[in-house]
Amino acid sequence: MANTTTYKGIYAMHKYWGKKPFNEISKFIEKYTAEGEVVLDSFCGSGVTLIEALKANRRCVGVDLNPIAVKLARISMTAVSPEDIKAAFHLIKKKMQTRINSLYEVEEAGETTLVTHTIWKNDVPIEVWYSTPKGKKMIREGRDTDVEMCRHPGLAPKWYPTSEMLENSRINVGKDQRVSDLFTPRALVGLSLILDEIQKIEDPKIRDIFELTFTGTLSQASNLVFVIRDRKKNQGREAKAEVGSWVVGYWVPEEHFEINVWNCFENRFKRILRGEQEIYDLFSGQREKELSEKAVLINGTATELPLEDDSIDYVFIDPPHANRILYMEQSLLWNAWLRLDEDMDWENEIVVSKAKRRTGKDAANYNFLLSRAFSEIQRVLKPDRYFSMAFNCLDDGTWIDILNIFIRHGFELEDIVPLEYSATSVIQDNRKNALKTDFVLTFKNTGLQDRRQLIFADDEMLENRIREILRQHPEFEVYNIMSALFEATIPRGFVYRVSHIVKKCAEIMG
Repeated sequence: MANTTTYKGIYAMHKYWGKKPFNEISKFIEKYTAEGEVVLDSFCGSGVTLIEALKANRRCVGVDLNPIAVKLARISMTAVSPEDIKAAFHLIKKKMQTRINSLYEVEEAGETTLVTHTIWKNDVPIEVWYSTPKGKKMIREGRDTDVEMCRHPGLAPKWYPTSEMLENSRINVGKDQRVSDLFTPRALVGLSLILDEIQKIEDPKIRDIFELTFTGTLSQASNLVFVIRDRKKNQGREAKAEVGSWVVGYWVPEEHFEINVWNCFENRFKRILRGEQEIYDLFSGQREKELSEKAVLINGTATELPLEDDSIDYVFIDPPHANRILYMEQSLLWNAWLRLDEDMDWENEIVVSKAKRRTGKDAANYNFLLSRAFSEIQRVLKPDRYFSMAFNCLDDGTWIDILNIFIRHGFELEDIVPLEYSATSVIQDNRKNALKTDFVLTFKNTGLQDRRQLIFADDEMLENRIREILRQHPEFEVYNIMSALFEATIPRGFVYRVSHIVKKCAEIMG
């Protein structure tokens, strides 16, 4: 059973969907490769596989269709002096902090106070948190002045994105909704001023780091931050409010926070700086050219890899699992603010989406594009080398489709192991077709194509098979049983339905 480690340092710098436990990925890399060999992740996301490959003295190639993912991965593998980063931050702070805080200054009893948080409910400010000149934290009720300051801020905004979002009820995007609709007018002013200052930074590496700091700031500065209320009310008073976070999609809660933009930015910078220190410690000893030769990053599609045949020693991927995470749609918030959304390749994203403007993004298109991606992996992976894929889906049709795609492209199942989540996730725990853990399926590139496709077996012998496995291995868990069943039945041309295996195991094992 995988034993995950809480994300920190590099991996805590910026939110990204579906991150996998880095310590477990490193074990796969060390098991299936030797030092100096090449690891490919053609769905590299934020770059966890690539970073772990470099740490293990391997070379790596990362490919992703999502521009912000490639930017995040590149920054996470680029060493920049923390002292230079801190110096740049202090310049931004000197120019911006007072200006942005002026948007939140309110007179209280003859003193100028600074609003840090406003709780809005149905467009009404019901609670305002503020600090006095002596730093005392206070709470008061909202007033008409708070509405006026938020809706008509005293400073003019610089550029901010008005990109139209893709209407999709699955992630709470309504008709004609725009990225700017996720923020109050006051937040738009503050964010646009910070971004304008960041884009004046001449050093592209430092500018990249602050653009990443900025996109990491966006969710906490938006209207997506829900209010957590303590259910145990104290002596009849209203339950105490706590700050939530952006969970998933673009749901604006009825009761939500508006947080001082500068505070959001400074807090995110502290997290970025810790990550940058780790990056510097890891990679500063390597020359820039040497590191660029070890790590190749490509913003492109996994269906057309610009790589030579038989050039890769090992592949680890975590592709989109049908419709569970809509990576590009949910990254539009970040891409739009950095103007990266203008050239996003929506057509080639391997995903199932019901967004009205994404016609044809159904299961058939998903399987077609995924098959092409696996075909490319088979082409570039050396013969008899290994390919691992993290997978989480309880849908039987998706499982058999995936297995048959592998078989069709000459891969032979080698192993199935679980990969526990690094942290509790609303999606992971509650999505209808999600298992409680990811599985990592590892295949060998045999090159034996066009073998017999798998079919579903009926359940007549399923219970007996499970009981026999448990009789021989009473310590087995569900994933062990699933692996044993697959190993026994796939060579015979059939599999049992995963949902039925899980249900039957629950009945037998209590």
